[in-house]
Amino acid sequence: MDRYYPIILIVLLSIAAKLCGVSLFYVLTESMKPAAGKGDAVITVPVRKVKIGDIISFEQTQSVITHRVISIHNETGGTYFITKGDNNTYDDPFPVSGKEILGKVIFVIPSGKIINIHYVPVLYWLLGFTFGILIYTLRVQKAPQL
Repeated sequence: MDRYYPIILIVLLSIAAKLCGVSLFYVLTESMKPAAGKGDAVITVPVRKVKIGDIISFEQTQSVITHRVISIHNETGGTYFITKGDNNTYDDPFPVSGKEILGKVIFVIPSGKIINIHYVPVLYWLLGFTFGILIYTLRVQKAPQL
């Protein structure tokens, strides 16, 4: 059972992080270089207050974008954020509403160092499968024998 402790710990930490709103997104372009390059993973947390200079992940046009907040506008319809990639010449074409923000970036994982973008879905599947097998095994062991 000792060999399962690291797997159990990873699964429990992943579940706890997801329940707390921690998310993992990938940077798909070079727009945030040097802060985050193409293929890097960013870890985000829910945020109540966004300030100028924060890097946020938000969903627009059915894709997740990670850019820096360069200005904030308070209007009657709510607060809107103007964003721009660090490596981009121009601001993003559409302002970001507070409802579109998925979280604030707290950590960048460089690609090729820890996570390979092509294998992450497989890792999630393996972690889920392993967790399912562990639960099944524990239930079978505690079940009364007939």
